[in-house]
Amino acid sequence: MFFREISIKFYKIISFFYTFIFGRKKMQFFNDILFSLTLDAKGYKNFGNLNKTGEKRFINKINKELLFCLDIGANVGDYTNLLLSETKAKIISFEPLPRAFEDLKKIELSNPERLKVFNIALGDNNEILDLNYSNEKSQTASFSNDLNKLSFYNFKDNKKIKIKISTLDDFFLKNLDLFQNNIDLIKIDVEGFEFEILNGAKEIIKKKSPKYIQVEFNWHQLFKRQTMYNFSKLLDGYDLFKILPHGNDLIKVDANRPETNIFHLANFVFIRKDISGYWQ
Repeated sequence: MFFREISIKFYKIISFFYTFIFGRKKMQFFNDILFSLTLDAKGYKNFGNLNKTGEKRFINKINKELLFCLDIGANVGDYTNLLLSETKAKIISFEPLPRAFEDLKKIELSNPERLKVFNIALGDNNEILDLNYSNEKSQTASFSNDLNKLSFYNFKDNKKIKIKISTLDDFFLKNLDLFQNNIDLIKIDVEGFEFEILNGAKEIIKKKSPKYIQVEFNWHQLFKRQTMYNFSKLLDGYDLFKILPHGNDLIKVDANRPETNIFHLANFVFIRKDISGYWQ
């Protein structure tokens, strides 16, 4: 308690002098640079190869636990390949974009005993929506209607394709033979459609008790008014962690805190409460 009180007083002193000097308009460029670097180190704007993002190290840490995984939004199969190479798990991968799915299908043909792939999209309703994409294997393909507001999306080359959407719960009921065991990991990277997929997967999550649910949280959620707080309410049997870059482990975060709800790309993992103690 004494150390905490001293730390708070010390912080207040530093804060006073820092804001006195750098709280001025002409110094904001410096604050912007420092803030951007801090976001990088805190696991925001965290994209690129799976070594850099920390996702490979996360999988390596739990690889012996993974016997059955779902890769939702698999694109050309980078994450699927990670699971194939680093675990002995059987995998179901989903990718709606036709040309990206062709690459994913080639991976299945090389791993027929462990991998099943499906050229479908998942959501919270059975419906048909326009999928926006800027190239035929785009990693940023999205059902979002606000892509013109995103600096990282090439909206001037935007194309659309009609995609049939199913819920994961419906897919589960129609393919019971594929779900003989509990699910160890669900990874969801679908450019702003993560919440909808989880909303359409309530029954399978209840019945199959996934140990780990990894979701991407990005700029898309800002326009949809979705927060990590919303996600945590949907997954109330889980504790929330964030994957840090460059393999620096996971850190437990509080979904109620404003600093957790920053709309820059971050990879969060919901870990089932009965096993989350290892990571704390």
